[in-house]
Amino acid sequence: MDIMDTTIINVALPTLGQNFGVGDGTFEWVVTGYLLSLAIWIPASGWIGDRFGTKKTFLFALIVFTIGSALCGAAWNIQSLIGFRLLQGVGGGMVTPVGTSMLFRAFPPNERAHASAVLTIPTAIAPALGPVLGGWLVDNANWRWIFYVNVPVGIAAFVFALVFLREHTESAAGRFDFWGFVCSGGGLALILYAQSEAPTFGWTSPRVLISGIGGVVLFALLVVIELDRPDPLLHLRLFKDRMFRNGSLAMFCAFGVLFGVLGGPLLGAHDLRRLAQTSVRIQGSLHGSDRHRSCEF
Repeated sequence: MDIMDTTIINVALPTLGQNFGVGDGTFEWVVTGYLLSLAIWIPASGWIGDRFGTKKTFLFALIVFTIGSALCGAAWNIQSLIGFRLLQGVGGGMVTPVGTSMLFRAFPPNERAHASAVLTIPTAIAPALGPVLGGWLVDNANWRWIFYVNVPVGIAAFVFALVFLREHTESAAGRFDFWGFVCSGGGLALILYAQSEAPTFGWTSPRVLISGIGGVVLFALLVVIELDRPDPLLHLRLFKDRMFRNGSLAMFCAFGVLFGVLGGPLLGAHDLRRLAQTSVRIQGSLHGSDRHRSCEF
């Protein structure tokens, strides 16, 4: 659900802009805000699951995500929708990492590769299915059902997890890596903010430069902090393993291409719409100038 929610809203953005009377720069934060929340909470989800139990964390994340989805569907203005998307991202940022760790713990080491291959199928289908389902809901129901559709699925998943999942905690979870959490979440959020604002304000604008450079600095501090801690929030030393490093790089490239293909047409449509509006204004001014010259003549 949380992966599909990164793309299901895309096709509804023009409708949201019309309903709430806001421009592209505002309603695009419905997507960006959710991604920012995901970026902040994904790194911390592993420690939270180890410390408080993976089942408790998973159930809590499902509750937050489901409630956030219901509130998004009931949003009364664009500000409330963006705020509820941030809440939805808190649950979404913990559901997938904790659920994946529970899945791997349920299988012996020799079967985890097969389990990972099976998990890849819905992970790849969900973002591709999002725009299709979102477009159908917008055309045949209402944009609010893009969020309401998560509610029955979330309730069913909560009941299933409550009955069948087993609890697991790590006795050696260690202390919470606060500065690692700040640097990882803050760095991802600042870089994502810079990338989202650059098309509107330009790459050389102060807000883009400050946030982008700030994100890079936080990432550099993150590497130093995590390599120095005995119990880091993110185990960066895993990248010394060739198989882990190559697998992570392949997944990064695959999802980069996938989300680029899914998000490119939407961004292209926005750019074409702006270009068409600019062209109409230019043609109108030219025709007005021609009429003025004809009257003078």
